[in-house]
Formats: sequence, structure tokens, C-alpha cells
Amino acid sequence: MKKPLKITLILLGILFVIYHLLSWTGIFTVYSNPTTSNLPNLELDSKMVASNLTEPKNGDFICYKNQNGRLGNHIRVHRLCGMENDIVEIKNGTLFINGKNADKGTDFVHFYVLTEEEFQKSKTELKPDLTFISRVGEKKDSIMIPLSDQYAKANRLELRRKIANELDENSIVQKIFNENWNLDNFGPLKIPSNKVFVLGDNRDIAEDSRFVGLIDKSDIVGTVIIK
Repeated sequence: MKKPLKITLILLGILFVIYHLLSWTGIFTVYSNPTTSNLPNLELDSKMVASNLTEPKNGDFICYKNQNGRLGNHIRVHRLCGMENDIVEIKNGTLFINGKNADKGTDFVHFYVLTEEEFQKSKTELKPDLTFISRVGEKKDSIMIPLSDQYAKANRLELRRKIANELDENSIVQKIFNENWNLDNFGPLKIPSNKVFVLGDNRDIAEDSRFVGLIDKSDIVGTVIIK
């Protein structure tokens, strides 16, 4: 074997061992985003790098262990939106952490109610997931579709956003928190010790803390550092 080739193979072997060592310890781990719950900022099946050496802060994406009957044990990714002793509140669809607007400056996905013409335009430009599109209204002549807030603003559709009012019931949220809360009107809730609150950027679809409860801090396996 020629010496340059031998050196190359040795270096590749060393890099392979280092990568798996870093991954095994959680220092540098590559994860695949398993859902659409963080659109538009994390695409389905997109790759990201997380590290357990980086202390997460509100606004960071975190990876955490989750277990349910449908998917078994797996790693989920959501945005950290409340740490222990923080006061979390969602008012008319906007998240506040300790009284400050935490959504400002970030593009999220929400449901918007469009006319047929507006729907056809967005359908052509965005190619949305048809799974979550439904016809609404008395005559079923309007279409409710998940859109990014940025797209809605650019096309003057901000006022078409579907926002639950305070009296709208959500049985899942109410069962978990024993309060008359829903997706868009939630809290105020003080996060207890050793717990965190997470939300998906695809706010009306994500199966996040509103649907599954608070996350154990010990279940966090890493903070996303590259996406």
C-alpha cells in the first residue's frame, strides 16, 4: 500500500472514531428532524447538530427524549419557550415569557382562512401539505390552510389568521393542565423546578407542551447548534 493512501486511511479511521465518541457522549450529535412541527424553520427530515455542552436558553431548539405508544422511544425537537420559574402565557396566539413578547422577529406557521382564489395562489407558490387543509364556513367556500406568517404578511393576509378565542374549548389542553385554556389562550403558567415548556414553530399543528405537558429537564439531550 502506498504511503499517502495509508496515511489517508489512518486519518479517516481516526476521524470516524472521534465522531462516534463525540456522538456517544452527546458532545456532537447529528439528529434528523422527524416531523413538520417546526416549519418553516426546520424542514421535515432536515439534519441538525446538537450538543450537551451548550446550556439551552429560551428561543433555542432543543432535542429531548420522548416516549409514546405511536412512535415508541424517540428524540423530539422543539423550541424552548419556558425554563423553571419563568411565567409563560399565550394571549390571542402570541407567546409571552415573563411578560415580554417572545414571538417577535420569528417566522412561524399558523392557520389562515383564505378565499378560493387566494388558496390557489398559495397552493401554486408554496405547495403546502394538503393533509392539514380543510374547507370552512357556512357554505364551505373558504379554505383553512397552514401558512408562514411571513408569507401572510407579504400577501396582506395577516387578518385572515385563525385564532381561538378565550371561550373556545380544547379538551386535550384542559385535561393536561386542568384549566380552561386552548392553543391561543394559555396560562399564565409558572414553570416548576426541573421542568421546561416547549413549542413547535408550526404552532397550530405541533404536538408540543400544550398537548403533552411539561418536559423533564433531565430528558434534554442537547441544544441545537447547527441547523
